[in-house]
Amino acid sequence: MKKLFTLVIALSVCFAIPLMAQEQEMAKSEMEEHAAPPPLDDEWSNWMVGEWEGTSEGPMGKSKDWMKCQKGLDGQFLIIHWKGKMDNGMTYEGRGASTIHPMSGKVMGYWIDSMRGMYEGEGKREGNKLTMEWTGSTGTAVRITEKISDDKFVVTEKMTMPDGSTMEGTSEMTRKKMASEK
Repeated sequence: MKKLFTLVIALSVCFAIPLMAQEQEMAKSEMEEHAAPPPLDDEWSNWMVGEWEGTSEGPMGKSKDWMKCQKGLDGQFLIIHWKGKMDNGMTYEGRGASTIHPMSGKVMGYWIDSMRGMYEGEGKREGNKLTMEWTGSTGTAVRITEKISDDKFVVTEKMTMPDGSTMEGTSEMTRKKMASEK
């Protein structure tokens, strides 16, 4: 009986150890599958990081603008902070985040602003242009950001309001500081 018991234990251990190793390997594989992608390290996101100044012009007039872009959330997103002051004294502030979908390669973005605007966008980069389609609380918009040089970009936007009317605007921004400057 003692020999039979020892044989059963030995066989159990022989089967259990490989099964435990297989289970650990499956758990490790699942963790790798669900692990965060590496931080953004694409040319466009790296170029945008820094502090920018410029002007905008649209139906409400002209504004003097400031923008700061930095990577956040373990480098997974480009975080954008924008402030504008109109000639008439009115101010505007917005914050957003964008990233690249790890499977499709499309650019995804979210934006909120001081006009109670909340938007979700999706787009793609082609050469020196990023074209985003935005949907939100005040309608839809197509925004094209074009890199003119390492230190300059231009944004053109056409927004379709809920009543069907359209508004267009442009912004020109020049780099004030690189990301590494304090």
